[in-house]
Amino acid sequence: MRKLRLREIVRKAREEADYTVAAARKEATDMIAAAGASAKESMKTLRETAGQRRKKLTVKAMDVATAEIGHLRDRATSMESEVTSMIISELVG
Repeated sequence: MRKLRLREIVRKAREEADYTVAAARKEATDMIAAAGASAKESMKTLRETAGQRRKKLTVKAMDVATAEIGHLRDRATSMESEVTSMIISELVG
């Protein structure tokens, strides 16, 4: 009778251990899946943020380039007058 009871205790312990291991495996699998989903979402957010930053920097670079072009045009216009005056002075004088 003691052997029967001991076998029953061992069987129940094995069942509980098997259940605990299965539950731990499932929890680990769920955690890995959740981590993967979280990582994908983080990467998506980072890509979107990088895209927005890239657009802002492009607009800023275009503004700087446009301002520089304007400055060079103004300088060229002022130099044109100076060069014209110098040529006239050389021809006349």
